[in-house]
Amino acid sequence: MKYALFSGCRTGFDIPQHPKSAKAVLSRLNVEVEELDFGCCGYPVKEKNLDAFLLLAIRNLAIAQAHNLPVLTLCKCCFGSLKQAEYHFKNDPDKQAMINWLLQKEGLYYDGGVKIHHMLTLLDREIDKNLIRQSITHPLDGIKVAPSYGCHALRPSTITGFDDRPDAPTIFERIITLTGAEPVNWSKRLECCGNPLLDKNTPLGEGFILTKYETAEQEGADIICTACNYCHMQFEHGRELILKSGSTTPIPAILLTQLLARAMGLEKGWTGVETAA
Repeated sequence: MKYALFSGCRTGFDIPQHPKSAKAVLSRLNVEVEELDFGCCGYPVKEKNLDAFLLLAIRNLAIAQAHNLPVLTLCKCCFGSLKQAEYHFKNDPDKQAMINWLLQKEGLYYDGGVKIHHMLTLLDREIDKNLIRQSITHPLDGIKVAPSYGCHALRPSTITGFDDRPDAPTIFERIITLTGAEPVNWSKRLECCGNPLLDKNTPLGEGFILTKYETAEQEGADIICTACNYCHMQFEHGRELILKSGSTTPIPAILLTQLLARAMGLEKGWTGVETAA
């Protein structure tokens, strides 16, 4: 089982622990990944220029197609962008012709059909649950986890196909349960983290993340779990705001891959991957 790992643009600088922990977990599950010469998923320019967005996203799918590999994303924004670009490309012959005309300058061509997975969909649909359970050597018994779903994987559900119930998804909880931890039925689990608003309306964007922290703790969570680069960066920003205010110490916000790595004995703490003693 081999996938082209799409880590996303920001991970190398902002959250290098994401691909690092993902590779450790995937290796334990006998999943091979290859890092190709991917570029941006197109998410940052989507609202400004649809053609530029499609070209950026489809170029990545064309690279994966050239290597005959499905794509595995760690970020829900990247996942949503690639899925939406694939949908628009497939349903617009004029866009297909334009994009392939531009791609040919790099010796690339895309005819559609590359499978796109997020880490959660891979774990839930492509990997035997018994293998995951057998890989859990340090079960997280007694730890209550609030899953933050993120927006872009869920909607539009007819395009992303992330969960059978986009209005009441359970895919995140199903994977958390495999680690031995207890998912919290968090009232804010489907709400936006506020990251897309930070540059447009900073007080509003920060209000979203502070509310998520507050309610997660009030509703009994020991930790918050993310599965999106942008969401995780937003939680780190929110944590800094809370610490600067001196009002309280926020509960940790960790990545799904870190949660799994800890349960598999690959990670001693909630940051950085290392072999457990």
